[in-house]
Amino acid sequence: MATTLSKSVFTDTFKDDFADSAGFHKILFNSGKAVQARELTQLQTILQEQIARFGDNIFKEGAVVKPGGATINQKYEFIKLNTTTNTLPTDTSVLVGTSFTGQTSGVIVKVLQVVEATGSDPATLYVQYTNTSAGSSGTSTIRMTAGEDINNGSITLTVQTTNTSANPATGVGVLITLLSGIYYARGHFVFTEDQSKIISKYTDDVDTNVGFKAVESIVTSIDDNSLFDNQGASPNLTAPGADRYKIQLSIVEENEVDSDENFIHIATIKEGVIYSAVDERNSYDIPNQVIARRIHENSGDYFVKPFTAKFDLDSESTHLNLEVSPGIAVVEGFRAARPFPTTLRIEKATDTITINNDVVGTDFGNYVFVDNGTFGDSASFGLPNINVFEKLDLKDGLDYTGNTIGSARVKAINEDGTKLRYHLFDVQMNSGSAFRSVKSIGTSTSSYFRPILENSKAVIKEANLNSSLFPLPRQRPQALTDISFAAQRRFTATSNGSGQASISLSATGETFTNTDDWIVGTDSDVYLSASITGAGSTSATLTGLPASQAVEILGYVNKSQATIKTKTLTQKAITVSIDSDGNGQKFLPLNKADIFDVQDILKGGDSNVSFANRFELDDGQRDNHYALGRLLLKSGQSAPAGSVFINYRHFDHGVSGDFFAVNSYTGQVTYDQIPRYTFSNGDNVRLYNFLDFRSVMDSAGEFSNSGKGARAIELPQPTTLVQADVTYFQGKAAKLVIDRDGVIRIIFGASGFTPPMPDKPDNTLGLYDIELRANTLNDSDVFMKKIEHKRFTMKDIGFLERRLDKLEEFATLSALEVDTKHFQVLDSSGNDRTKSGFVVDNFTDHTFSDLTGNVAEYRAALDPIHNLIRPTFTEDNVRLIYDSASSTNTIRKGDNVYIAFDEAPYINQNLASKAIRINPFNVVIYEGVATLSPASDEWRDVAKVSDRTITGGTRLSTTQAYNWNNWSWNWGGIPTEQLVVGNQTQNISGTVNKVVSEETVIEFIEDRVIQTALLPFMRSRKVFFKAEGLRPSTRVFPFFDGTDISNFTRSETFQFYGDGDSDFGNTLKGATAHPDTSSTLTTDANGSISGSFIVPNNDTLKFRVGTREFKILDISANKEIDAACIAKASYSATGYLDTTESTYKSTRVLNVQGVRIRDNAKYQTSSDGEHNHGPGTTISNSTHVGGGTFSNNHSGLGGHETAANHAGATNTSNAYGMYSNDAQASNSGGGSDSKIVCTEMYRQTQLEDWTKAMKVWYIYQKKYLTPVHEIGYHWLFKPFVEGMKKSNSITKLGAYLAMERTKHLKHVLTKGKTKDSIVGNIFCKIIHPIVYLAGNIVKNSNKRGT
Repeated sequence: MATTLSKSVFTDTFKDDFADSAGFHKILFNSGKAVQARELTQLQTILQEQIARFGDNIFKEGAVVKPGGATINQKYEFIKLNTTTNTLPTDTSVLVGTSFTGQTSGVIVKVLQVVEATGSDPATLYVQYTNTSAGSSGTSTIRMTAGEDINNGSITLTVQTTNTSANPATGVGVLITLLSGIYYARGHFVFTEDQSKIISKYTDDVDTNVGFKAVESIVTSIDDNSLFDNQGASPNLTAPGADRYKIQLSIVEENEVDSDENFIHIATIKEGVIYSAVDERNSYDIPNQVIARRIHENSGDYFVKPFTAKFDLDSESTHLNLEVSPGIAVVEGFRAARPFPTTLRIEKATDTITINNDVVGTDFGNYVFVDNGTFGDSASFGLPNINVFEKLDLKDGLDYTGNTIGSARVKAINEDGTKLRYHLFDVQMNSGSAFRSVKSIGTSTSSYFRPILENSKAVIKEANLNSSLFPLPRQRPQALTDISFAAQRRFTATSNGSGQASISLSATGETFTNTDDWIVGTDSDVYLSASITGAGSTSATLTGLPASQAVEILGYVNKSQATIKTKTLTQKAITVSIDSDGNGQKFLPLNKADIFDVQDILKGGDSNVSFANRFELDDGQRDNHYALGRLLLKSGQSAPAGSVFINYRHFDHGVSGDFFAVNSYTGQVTYDQIPRYTFSNGDNVRLYNFLDFRSVMDSAGEFSNSGKGARAIELPQPTTLVQADVTYFQGKAAKLVIDRDGVIRIIFGASGFTPPMPDKPDNTLGLYDIELRANTLNDSDVFMKKIEHKRFTMKDIGFLERRLDKLEEFATLSALEVDTKHFQVLDSSGNDRTKSGFVVDNFTDHTFSDLTGNVAEYRAALDPIHNLIRPTFTEDNVRLIYDSASSTNTIRKGDNVYIAFDEAPYINQNLASKAIRINPFNVVIYEGVATLSPASDEWRDVAKVSDRTITGGTRLSTTQAYNWNNWSWNWGGIPTEQLVVGNQTQNISGTVNKVVSEETVIEFIEDRVIQTALLPFMRSRKVFFKAEGLRPSTRVFPFFDGTDISNFTRSETFQFYGDGDSDFGNTLKGATAHPDTSSTLTTDANGSISGSFIVPNNDTLKFRVGTREFKILDISANKEIDAACIAKASYSATGYLDTTESTYKSTRVLNVQGVRIRDNAKYQTSSDGEHNHGPGTTISNSTHVGGGTFSNNHSGLGGHETAANHAGATNTSNAYGMYSNDAQASNSGGGSDSKIVCTEMYRQTQLEDWTKAMKVWYIYQKKYLTPVHEIGYHWLFKPFVEGMKKSNSITKLGAYLAMERTKHLKHVLTKGKTKDSIVGNIFCKIIHPIVYLAGNIVKNSNKRGT
């Protein structure tokens, strides 16, 4: 066995007497002199000392010269054995590499390492699971079953029976491996091979430091046969060689090394992961110090890559996790790098301090004055019962007379000189009423009071102090104790014949106080002359009262042992129906006050239908009391029909106690769950910062029945103090720093209400100033301020120079603007001309862009990088498909296309000096590699708004007309917009040009994007995945952004996105499962799996855009720490929604046909008003020539068609009995104006649903009126329409008469089923005979030719 080296071995055994003081640097051998053994040894020592001196100057002790690195396996699977039943073989090495099968579970493992029993730890196998397909998947990883036998074909072992969290039969430990490298130790450059060590046998969250222990020893030929003479085929045991000095680095944990032993630190392990590891960059000693000093003197401390930090929640509510990103800083000239994230577990700020005799002010207002100057003046009768806060009527007459216009309650009454202050709350005014109209307040003519009026109006004073919540002087209390205050209480008594009465107290700690402020009332008034004694005692005597009369006393009681009321969180389920408050607000009554939360709002009898999105919670909290909670129906939501089931939680309130405070919630909810309250003025507060004197309503909405939950709380006297010993939480300040070795730590300062920031320790650089607020509620209840340490490289300096150049330019432009502004431009008369303005835009943003109007008209694109304005452009995501047939000199690999290339060996080493095991310690880490295709998605959706149609006017198509000249179709002055089918010009030489048909031509103008928005959720899409390096033959579960998507996943062959030409786009939106059916995912024998999943986007499951993690675990719960294998990949998605608008041009095309009547037949027609044609030749399709179609005319109107007999009429106004155009009107006695009567009525009156109204008119005319009525109607109302164009009053009159006539006509046609209009009825009875008479006049005038 090698001899451990001691200090005297070299001098005593090997006679090495080298000493620096001798100054020897060489050993000079002379011929003829024998060589001494000590000289050969000393020769080595001289050389080694030179090397050590150089090494000590360059390297630190334990420095990494050639790093090997460290790897860790925190999933080192163990199986504890019960060796009582089946013992281990003597040679445990025979088990390594063999496979055992569980006789109960069927699970197969391969043995990697055997650790025999030590101390209380049993014999343990460390294994690799190779097949778990026989196990049952769930939230826990499949492992061997406790107590089962396992067999490898020849040996049977038994798994430990006990399987608890404290003593698990199976689980994971931590194995660390330090790879081979060269380290500087003991003045030597020492090589070490790969070494492995179990640093935690049965847990995966170990904290330790791992490194090497340097062991120096002397090895002789007895210890090592290789030291014998090796000249022969075998060592010559008769010729021992010289001894050897050996330095061996052995892997150890720091706690295994004694203080006098040399420990070389390699890695720090925290919670089972490598927190930090040494590398060659921090190995140098003096050179580092010299360079660091130079850097620090020149540049100071700065960031190369800034650190970012954020707080996250910890698994325990008492702590927070501070996550610090990787970064690089230069501290004192040393490079302090953190190549990986750092997590610091920080305790919340829970330090407390108790303020004895702390005081809280309790002022409140919201009162009316009542005159108390004269007894018996009827200003008040009796006193309101403040013990139950009875509801009082608000009357608009004196002495409880007049109308009730609202209600209110009185919570306290206090003296103010000769006046009384009646403090009101729960003031409810009737619709249309105002408090200023109140003249008296009470319950009857024998119990009321009259507020003092100002300018004949009632006035509420100090309305801004309308609350029974009083803030503590400091925030975040923990508890209140030793409380005292004076409260107002109502007593009743009856005076004796001498006008004397007595009252007393029985509760512990209560005495009478402030007797001068007491108020005594009788049935008729507030009594003024009472004398009261008993302050400071439990009994009081009142004298000077009216003899033998009942009195009400509002006295003050000092509560020296006041207590806090309790709140108990209670679950309640009810079934109710929708209700209304009479003012249009519908709600579901909860029938309890102080609602904490609502868990379910379901359709009665059907738990699958939820109404949660239709309601919002009113928890019942008010400024002065707790009212009954309600679920308010949201605006725009429909009220559910039938019953609604509600499951909610509320606070039950203790009977005893004097008010609510932070203590009330102890043991019911956590501190951060104590409710908030929003005052009527909008202030939102935390209730734990207040003394809560708000009373609680009972289920009937009153304060009188304690059995139904009423709690009437006595209020303190205004402007007095509540005194208590208050324990407050205190905040804590801290500074996050990094030292020059790259270690990040947090330095805490003293706690306080305004905690001071601690100083930065020496040789550190401050990263963040942090303030943990008192009793830190969550990860957002922290204030962080980044400490800036900027570094300016030459590139940065160049950038600053450019900015200065721009600044000079902008300063010059600004000066130019000022000069331009004040520059005078004179005209010929010497007057200053008005400048139209100027603008300067640097094109960095849209500050000077007019985007307020039609954004579609903005046709510019700003380039803020180069400060340029460019023409507008469109952007879209185009699917690329690789066309190999048309591509040359390219090659596709996966989803990428490259320039074609050949592969050739770069280095080929086919000779070996020795063989090594690639994985000598059987390190098995099932952290697989996952690949997605496609791994990202960028898309644009298009939402079309209603098409915009612009009018293109009316165009004549005269291809079939006789267009000798434009006079032939000038239409006698009629605008083309008013031409309709049937219009014609004057007869010209027997030729008629007539509009025979019309059509609307829609012409597409443009498609324009009027708005682009980022889509919040990923679109549904099919993504292929594959993963390798997982646990073999094991069922695995897919997760997307932490959500199990097994229903959206199936096993199939992996396919690159570029291999196909299909893109599912949004076709899978709304899918609730994989369209090709989902399937179970099980890895193959190599630990590989492939398949596809659908990114869900439905009503219940969707994911926000951004980068999301897809991962595969071997358990069905999203807990990586419990999983035995894992593979991850990132999926990114960004979507845009383009809102487009299509613009169309609508042109009305009138087709004109010319007919030469004289070429066909002479004819005449006549009409007797009954549509009977007279003699003559009828023009028809068989008798006329020329193209087009038309229908016959009847005479009586100059040969023009009317709607009554036009068989093919399509014009709406014609169909309802109006003349089609003014050519007809002119022949009917009308003027030549171009407006149609019904068109003008519609344009001017905007009668709702005009089409339906006109249909009513048409049906009524056909049924009850004649064409003569129609002629007269048109002739009479044309002047009225002309008046409508010029007068709004006539327009309104026309609209009114049209609507009322429509109502009457509809009433007649439906035989009374619709409501009649009296105005319309009278109008029709008057106007119908008149238009009939006018029609006859017009008709007879036409016959006479006048």
